[in-house]
Amino acid sequence: MRPMLFAFHYFTNLPLPGEPGWDERVASASLTWLPFTGLAVGFCLCALELIFRNTGAPQYPPLKALLVMTMELWTGGSFILGGFCKSCEGMLSQLGRTRSLEIMKESRLGATGAIGLVFALLAKLLLLAEMSLQKDYLYILLFYPCWGRWALSFAACNYPAAKNEGMAYFFKSGQKPAYILLSSAFVLMLLILTPGSFYLAALLSFAALLFCCSQEQARLGGQTEDTYGLAAVVAELTFLLFLALSAPLFAYLGG
Repeated sequence: MRPMLFAFHYFTNLPLPGEPGWDERVASASLTWLPFTGLAVGFCLCALELIFRNTGAPQYPPLKALLVMTMELWTGGSFILGGFCKSCEGMLSQLGRTRSLEIMKESRLGATGAIGLVFALLAKLLLLAEMSLQKDYLYILLFYPCWGRWALSFAACNYPAAKNEGMAYFFKSGQKPAYILLSSAFVLMLLILTPGSFYLAALLSFAALLFCCSQEQARLGGQTEDTYGLAAVVAELTFLLFLALSAPLFAYLGG
């Protein structure tokens, strides 16, 4: 129970009572529950979309996408986006491993991180707007937050920590193979219930995730709590991108 509570407290902004205590074992075990935190966020996004449909509001795709992203940030918190911004600054600095890690520890947001944030938000806005009128839109809203958080747990479980300190080190210290296996089994079962076009998008997105993690390993020597956010954002955006590209093909074949 403590790992689940820690996962929801740390990786979402949902109003939960109390403040769960934690240690290395709890932090590591919480990775099993990350897809469930994404599923909770996905349910909130689906509820917003259903309200939008059933109130007779204009089905204006950019507005719908903006509301979805606002709800996602409100319920999912800023951990993933914050880590993505800091990772952009470190990964693109070209100043070597030590200096890159120092840059990522700085509290201020630099120009590279701001540019990365704008790019990520605009990319998600455009992709969600593009797919907002599709019949599978509710499936998309339910699945992609879960997929992104599973990518975070995959990166934490399969790659070493870059430093012997920080949250990445705590997540790695008490690691057990069962954590990622259970997390992956849940995502796979959820994926099986989705339309067939999701399968190819998830496979290509997973390939992009592997490339992202390999670059983090080469440039930084491992993962940090910030690169977890980068892995999640890459997984979400590439999944949405490949789904948008493959949906017309599957629609044609199905027709």
